[in-house]
Amino acid sequence: MTEADIVTHETDDAPRTLNRELGLLSATMIVVGGIIGGGIFFTPAQVARTLPTGEWVFAIWMIGGFVALAGALTFAELGAMLPDAGGPFVYIRRAFGERAAFVYGWMILTTIASGAAAAVALAFANYVGRFFDLAPVGGTTVVAVSVLLLLTATNYRGLRLGAAVQNTLVMSKLVALGALILGVVVLWNRIPAPLPVATTEKIPPLMTGLAAAFVPVLFSVGGWENLNMVAGEVRNPAKLIPRALALGIAIIMVCYLGVNVAYLHVLGRDGMAASSSVAADTAIRTVGSLGGTLITIAAMVSILGLVNVVLLATPRIFYAMSREGLFYPAAARIHPRFGTPHISIAMLGLWSVALLLLAQSRLDWLLNGEVFADWIFFGLSASSVFVFRRTMPDRPRPYRAWGYPVIPLFFVSASLVAVLSALVSAPIPSAFGAFSAIVGVVVYALFSRRWKASPISSAQ
Repeated sequence: MTEADIVTHETDDAPRTLNRELGLLSATMIVVGGIIGGGIFFTPAQVARTLPTGEWVFAIWMIGGFVALAGALTFAELGAMLPDAGGPFVYIRRAFGERAAFVYGWMILTTIASGAAAAVALAFANYVGRFFDLAPVGGTTVVAVSVLLLLTATNYRGLRLGAAVQNTLVMSKLVALGALILGVVVLWNRIPAPLPVATTEKIPPLMTGLAAAFVPVLFSVGGWENLNMVAGEVRNPAKLIPRALALGIAIIMVCYLGVNVAYLHVLGRDGMAASSSVAADTAIRTVGSLGGTLITIAAMVSILGLVNVVLLATPRIFYAMSREGLFYPAAARIHPRFGTPHISIAMLGLWSVALLLLAQSRLDWLLNGEVFADWIFFGLSASSVFVFRRTMPDRPRPYRAWGYPVIPLFFVSASLVAVLSALVSAPIPSAFGAFSAIVGVVVYALFSRRWKASPISSAQ
């Protein structure tokens, strides 16, 4: 769908298009904010538990960085060529058809994005509980629900406000990570050798360990596609999308590799594996208990940023689905005052709250299968670049993926490895993801004709 299509078919009581308000800074912060969630503060411990040496720990993070870079280069071509709201949904629909695109959007709504937002909001509430007694206000669940509702309302009221909140949160966690890395570098020779850690854990065989480590690494480096979801709101997308993706991934690689060097130098491989809060433990050994408190606060800010970017970017998928007659028609409405896809935003926010209230302790189980579902569609989205090179050879491409076809093929292959690794590491959550996809196929078969007959889709 083009911007002209949207202009033609918007309702009378709303703006005709999503406003192009995002500049290079905001676009880059969406890339960074979509990737740096709470993961880098905790997943390195998971990685260390499955690998025998610090060198292998660093190597798997470097591989993850290259995978992210390959994905960003591939998605940059797609985003510059098709700068429409919805991102991966648009690519999958054009390359592989409506059914595949609907299943992608269905899983984003029902499990991937909503489950991630709910679980991460609950993680934030748990951290708040370390500083305050939450019993008088109803406990962690009430705090998590409040966070979801507050950030939903923030993004409901406008992209500019949501982006401003996102920029502030991302800058805060970049400062925190930068301070941690700089502190270790400055005090490098003064930091005592890592303490010996007694452990009875059995490290798996190297190939098994690499597969298990690949899952949390990819969980931590995924998220650059959030910018493609809001491509319809980026100023001069042909230039800014590739630049923001490249700049965002460069920032991520520097932060992730730098912070893992800091973890390994201060804690060692064994200390990382034994830690329940690797960033806080690193800060405590470097500058004392105050550092641990500050890095914990930084983790909370980082978590808030991830929740915000999910609620900011993901609803654009449901908006695009509805515009194509593939979803509930009201999801395509744009607020007459705020210029946002407010129904889609409210839908995701409220379903995230419902999932939190219904599942609570099982949200972590849902998240264990996120890599399985997410990376299926990462690979499928990236594969569309090969389809478009064949079916749309004359389509203007302001940016062409560097290293084509090797780089996109590397990313698609890495996506397949990610899916297989998740299947081996978490078979039950992966099976749940497969079941969700089957339900999506059934829903599409039952309702797609009705949605296509709606006033919005029939006008197209």
